[in-house]
Amino acid sequence: MNKKRIKISAVYNDFIQEINSHKKLDELNQDNFQTKKITKKQLHVLTEFVFFNSFIAYENFIRDIFLLYVLGKKNNNNDNVISYLKPKDFFHAEKLIQSSMNIVDWNSPDIIIERAELFLKDGFPIKIQYTTNKTKLNSYKSLRNHIAHKSSKSLESYKKVVRAYYGVNPLNTPSVGEYLLLTSKVDTTKYHLLETFDLFTTLSNNLK
Repeated sequence: MNKKRIKISAVYNDFIQEINSHKKLDELNQDNFQTKKITKKQLHVLTEFVFFNSFIAYENFIRDIFLLYVLGKKNNNNDNVISYLKPKDFFHAEKLIQSSMNIVDWNSPDIIIERAELFLKDGFPIKIQYTTNKTKLNSYKSLRNHIAHKSSKSLESYKKVVRAYYGVNPLNTPSVGEYLLLTSKVDTTKYHLLETFDLFTTLSNNLK
């Protein structure tokens, strides 16, 4: 069972603490590679591990923050968030959202946007952040799912991300770990994993 949440600030602070720990692990992995304590292949595997766990942490963040908004909690700007549901508490809110579904998807931007529209007036404050960042979030979802499933379907989706980066299909598809260490086309001082940290940090700050 998920931890009962009461304050949005606590959810945010826990998430930032977790992201910072993943950043430190990435820095350690980079140092160990530079000093030849680990191989390039090991670095790629460890990079996938860092990304995957960061993504799961973000999924937990958006779930908890969404449920608190369904409870009518105000955001950091003290804006009123109007919920169409009247749950008794945090766990009741989760049950109402889950309804007849076995698993509630917290990694698909389109589903989260639709859910925000369904349960929160004007989808506020979730919808605007997801609409603005949908392309990147869908790409990260493809990476996450391919790490988790390694299926032909997840590979097909992942290859679209790789093709968008190169402009063509490369002769050899890089592993997700390799891709995450490729230089960003947006900020050439960073590799993709660092961009992931940046987006998750910015999104969580805007959603709190």
